[in-house]
Amino acid sequence: MSLHNHSHTHAEEQLDAVHCFSVRAVADPGMMPRLMELWAKRGLVPDRWHGVRDGASGDYVEIDIESAEIDHGLARRMAAAMRSVFGVSQVLLSEKRRTARA
Repeated sequence: MSLHNHSHTHAEEQLDAVHCFSVRAVADPGMMPRLMELWAKRGLVPDRWHGVRDGASGDYVEIDIESAEIDHGLARRMAAAMRSVFGVSQVLLSEKRRTARA
């Protein structure tokens, strides 16, 4: 007898997913608002948003964004939209599972 319930559906698995975006962009005062607009126009707020200037030159900003409110398809479309923002040089998208809450 298994101790784990493996009857999760694909939809349930997507609800457990947290989509993580790692963005490298030019350190411009308008960069973060342009990226945040992707969530705002959908009525969403990311779960986590962290940005730091590149330590070497300060010319770039590294932004990490996490969101559990979106599915994989929307996450891919948002990553593509971020890549098209002027000044963005790289967008990486990954997915992690939420930890169980007691």
